[in-house]
Amino acid sequence: MMSTRTHRSSGCSLVGLVALPLVVGLAVVDASDGGSGAQALTEVDFAEAPAVVEVEAATIEAALRAPIAAPSCADPAATDTPGDAATAGRDPLVGVWQQYEAHAEGDVIRFYYFHGDGHGLYRYGKVGLTNTHSFNYVVDGETLRLHFRKTAEDAATEFKLAADPDVDGRTWISMGDDPRGEGRYFRDPRTPAALCEAAAASSGRGIGNRLWSDERSYAAGGMGFAMYQLQPQTIDGRGVGWFHRGDFDEWTTEALTYRRQGDVLTLHFMLRGESETTAIEVLEVADNERYLTLDDDPRDYWTRHRYRDRGPSFAANEALGGGLLPGVCGD
Repeated sequence: MMSTRTHRSSGCSLVGLVALPLVVGLAVVDASDGGSGAQALTEVDFAEAPAVVEVEAATIEAALRAPIAAPSCADPAATDTPGDAATAGRDPLVGVWQQYEAHAEGDVIRFYYFHGDGHGLYRYGKVGLTNTHSFNYVVDGETLRLHFRKTAEDAATEFKLAADPDVDGRTWISMGDDPRGEGRYFRDPRTPAALCEAAAASSGRGIGNRLWSDERSYAAGGMGFAMYQLQPQTIDGRGVGWFHRGDFDEWTTEALTYRRQGDVLTLHFMLRGESETTAIEVLEVADNERYLTLDDDPRDYWTRHRYRDRGPSFAANEALGGGLLPGVCGD
């Protein structure tokens, strides 16, 4: 039986990496002071940032320090009647607005997510494989103004909210000029609760219950990433997860199952019906610095690729396309 290769080294310094754990979600942030240019990145804990970083990493750090007020699962905006939020001065659109009820692998997904602080996401695809666009938004009376960050596309649409006469607590939004062409979506009060289910207990020093990420700065500005989000493993080494790739303004999410047996990792990408096997290595260079290397990474053209341990994974609503939804759970 193969054994796990775990190595330790105390003298390794990796300057220039954003070498700190990602925290729950991809809560989109915006640098509003000084025009730093680093926008729509993951929420990162920089409380113990290394003293020496490259210029790009320093710019990112400045942007990521911007405060974020993530709505709580108990946010009353999620269960307001259509007129209550506006009357109370709250954002009436906070939450997930779906076009379809997606339950099973391959079901169509289309939804808007409004974070409540002027940032949001549009996700589309099928359960198992989705694409996500981030945007800024402003609610002005009954007008919704959207700015898609990747393309700089601007759109404005009149919207109306109405309670569903048949489903208790459900609200519908109708958009006359929806830039994504669908026009009508519903918000279910049970959706935030599903998004906020607690993650399973940590699986120790294995590869499960972890975010394994590789971020790269672009010469033209911005940063891209590739990430394996692996949920906890069962006793036989099996687990579920997602592979994410993009640039924090727009990214794809692909569902997978995996099984680790010693130094061999088998990945099955469900919607494509694709199974791949690769040798892996777990390298531990310090107490809080670990790397997972895939010798034949199927999402990097079967080349050797190293990912850094960015901290524990988190629960996700598979019916909404899997992991890396913005932080709606608060602390």
